Amino acid sequence: MPKKSYIITLENGIRITCFLDTQKKLVERFVIKLEILINSQWTEVERYDTHHGYVHKDILDKNGNKKRTVQYKLLDNKSGSNVAIKDFRENYKIYIERFFND
Repeated sequence: MPKKSYIITLENGIRITCFLDTQKKLVERFVIKLEILINSQWTEVERYDTHHGYVHKDILDKNGNKKRTVQYKLLDNKSGSNVAIKDFRENYKIYIERFFND
């Protein structure tokens, strides 16, 4: 299964990290992470993935613990990965503010 990974830089110290496992142009699994650079270390703010067999988003606290999970069971994996990237591109400032203020 081909594995693809790439990084989308949003601002200095803020990025989207993408990991996809594909098979014949189908996305079998993925992890899309919104990350911020804190004290020279990349820290996850939120993460979309298919770890439990369906698309979902984990909202994390400053210690990396899940605060909440949002399920997207109606999305297929390819659509889910596209939604994740679009969501993080458009809303990353809100998510980062929530991360620091909750």
